[in-house]
Amino acid sequence: MHKLLVANPSIGSYSFFLFAGLLGGYLLSRWRTNRFGVKGAHIDNVCLLGAAAGLFGARFFSWLFYFPPGVSLWRAFSEPGGGMVFYGGVICGFASVLIYALVRRVSLAALLDVLAPGLILGLALGRIGCFMAGCCWGDLCEDRGLIAKAAGNGALWQIQTMPSLSPAGFPFAVRFPPGAGAFEQHVRMGLVDSSAQRSLAVHPVQLYEAALGLGLCVWLAAISPWRRRPGEIICFMFLGYAAIRFTTEFLRADNAPQYFGFTLSQVISVLLALGASLFLLAMRCRQGDETLPQPVRKAAEPSFF
Repeated sequence: MHKLLVANPSIGSYSFFLFAGLLGGYLLSRWRTNRFGVKGAHIDNVCLLGAAAGLFGARFFSWLFYFPPGVSLWRAFSEPGGGMVFYGGVICGFASVLIYALVRRVSLAALLDVLAPGLILGLALGRIGCFMAGCCWGDLCEDRGLIAKAAGNGALWQIQTMPSLSPAGFPFAVRFPPGAGAFEQHVRMGLVDSSAQRSLAVHPVQLYEAALGLGLCVWLAAISPWRRRPGEIICFMFLGYAAIRFTTEFLRADNAPQYFGFTLSQVISVLLALGASLFLLAMRCRQGDETLPQPVRKAAEPSFF
């Protein structure tokens, strides 16, 4: 874990990878414009609006669901370590793209199909930043009996949901230094002493999600030329990421299961997957099932309204 990527000038690791994700997602989306017959100026505009709305939504959802009661929204936004919720960013970012498409009378489905792989690329780079910052840590890879003695059975469901996948000596497990979320959690639960140099071994679930996200990004870009209907790529993105997030949440220890044994992110994943599936089904029930013609490359459009 390295919260500070560069000391002078001071550049935080999470901030760097967040910026890299936004920039990488924008460049990938801009490169895809002519392949979908979308003007580059529209991508410039929606990426700017979506980034602002997404960052707001990510922090707003963090305040709404994870901050202690009584904390003001202003404090949540000004707190350096306030945290962000990806799904909150997606919801608010989607709303901004929807409004833009309605105002400018642009095909919402085409815009979202262009943006889908870039959004997942941004997420993957952002998860690397999470790993560097020490947040969004994974389950303990330790003997379950020893954990139960220290933490109590009530905490086991959160910090080691799937014991068969979290044995002691797991080859990919990592230990975080003081100041990381995993270390603070282990001290609070009595698993390690506050004077310890490292946390107990945990899954680097941030890197799991980053790797799966990169794979999903490549797959979405690869299948784009064969899409049959506008809106398919963004639906496949939601389905793919929902599956990734629902699965990796079982290996995360920072969020406690609250809804029928599932975390908030798992509940949202199910709802997104259901919505995307229904949308795909509705599209397939329509007439005109032929493969979309590939657009002819055009000269680059100016990047302004």
